Amino acid sequence: MEPEQNKRMTKDAIIQELIALLNQSQQKEAANSVFEMAALIDGMEQKLDLVTEELLSVRKQLERMEQEKANKSLKAVLKKSVDSLEQQCHKMKEQLFEIKEEVRGKASEIVEEVKQKGKKALNKVSEFLGIKEKLQKFRNNVQKSITDVEQSIEKIDALGTGMREAVQKAANTIRAFTDKPEKEYGEKKFSKTELIKKPLQAKRKLLCGMLGYTDAAIEKVEKLSADVKQYQSERADREIERMAGAEMVDPIALSRVAEPEYQYGAEAFEAQQQDITKAMSESMAAKDVPAMNGKSR
Repeated sequence: MEPEQNKRMTKDAIIQELIALLNQSQQKEAANSVFEMAALIDGMEQKLDLVTEELLSVRKQLERMEQEKANKSLKAVLKKSVDSLEQQCHKMKEQLFEIKEEVRGKASEIVEEVKQKGKKALNKVSEFLGIKEKLQKFRNNVQKSITDVEQSIEKIDALGTGMREAVQKAANTIRAFTDKPEKEYGEKKFSKTELIKKPLQAKRKLLCGMLGYTDAAIEKVEKLSADVKQYQSERADREIERMAGAEMVDPIALSRVAEPEYQYGAEAFEAQQQDITKAMSESMAAKDVPAMNGKSR
């Protein structure tokens, strides 16, 4: 089983669950940003692993130079570069581990809160912006490593130039001693220093790639925060449109539908008096009708 600290972020169960919840909530932009952020952190880690492997090959080369009793200045430059890079790689690994732990912790917190309080808690993915500071510190160390490697390459180039010129000068001295004209050797590279530079150049390329991943990861956490804000804004706009499109209901009319209609004031009183008058008239008319029991006279 893959150790927890080496597990790729894109394969982490809690990250995958968070992405699934975001997709279910129609927050596809945020889901994509979370996945891409995780993928970029994986890329940073893979590049760092390759730099560490390359350092091992440089260390072996340094050991061979010791055995061959190579130029002391070259060995000193290479040893200093390797020692510095190893320290920086160790520090970057610690920083990257902290970044991964913070991302996992925040993802776990959001997923748990969604289960307890509902999908509204998904808006907390904007809090991934909190890892930006750690990413920037990691970036600073990557940039420092690139600068150190470039300075080491420049020193090796300078040593190579000096060694080449010394060899050419010695050759021309011998030619002069034998009455031969001096020879123009041009700008041919010194092969030994070129071989020593190759692993350093490979490390510089890997570190530059890691710097690109880190910059992209910083941009991604910023975009993730912006995605959530945009989703919230669009959701609020849709709610406003829905409310504006709904028909306004007169509360008095609604009460008339729900309850019997009642009349109040002068109109109600007048209607009541008319009913009373009508009832009295009908009663009096009934009394005036003559009885039909006997004969008429």
